Amino acid sequence: MSIVRRLIPLTLGSERLPKSYSVHGDRSGEILVEPVPAALLDTDAGPMLLDTGINTAIMRDPWLYERFHGRNHAIVPILPEEDGEPLEAALAQHGVAIADIVAIHLSHLHNDHAGGLRLFGNRVPVTVQRREHEYGMSGHPFPEQHGMFRLDYDDPGIPWKLLDGDTELAPGLEAVLTPGHTPGHASFVVSLQDGTGYVLPFDAGDLTENFEHERGPGGFVHCSAEEARQPILRLKEIAAQRGYPIVPGHCPEAWPAFTARMTS
Repeated sequence: MSIVRRLIPLTLGSERLPKSYSVHGDRSGEILVEPVPAALLDTDAGPMLLDTGINTAIMRDPWLYERFHGRNHAIVPILPEEDGEPLEAALAQHGVAIADIVAIHLSHLHNDHAGGLRLFGNRVPVTVQRREHEYGMSGHPFPEQHGMFRLDYDDPGIPWKLLDGDTELAPGLEAVLTPGHTPGHASFVVSLQDGTGYVLPFDAGDLTENFEHERGPGGFVHCSAEEARQPILRLKEIAAQRGYPIVPGHCPEAWPAFTARMTS
């Protein structure tokens, strides 16, 4: 039986970027403002977190911002207007503190997903795919040039739990290896105690369009566009088998609507 009582979508900022970064082959020239997603899971074992948002220390220091974000002017990260930590504030809205989190499960190591790790003081176990961790810790500057800031996660004190492929993280929570966007990207399948469930693809497919038209992400490394598209097909198959909807976290329409539905 699932231990997941509730899934609570979180939005920890946004990013302004060309649609072509999200949909391979897009030539519309459209600029999107996409949510920075995460998810809080209320479980029998305590609150768990899927992804952690952007490192605000990098965002708020002019030198660090130029060092890490300034080299790619096509993607502009945007923090909420309020001061403080967006993750801390988002959790507090649901009566949860940083200190309450018992586990963090990362989809991948890009800066908009792993940037909040520093808030946890190496207290919380952090799961990520082994191939993602190995990629993120080697081969620089290439990973950094493609959005993976080693400053966010290169801490010998982090209690990593490295995964080798599809893994049941807890009853009702599965990590699905979906490489392409990054070499060890993972998506999540969440099954709730009430019998409902959801497929959270994170960056395997940013937008609803990726899945409706079976078009892969615009950003991918060390693979072909077709290889990056395969996780889209696999997640659609899983969703059809389970009868679960796919909710793309970076989608400017789907994620806010999902948040409103799950938190009303």
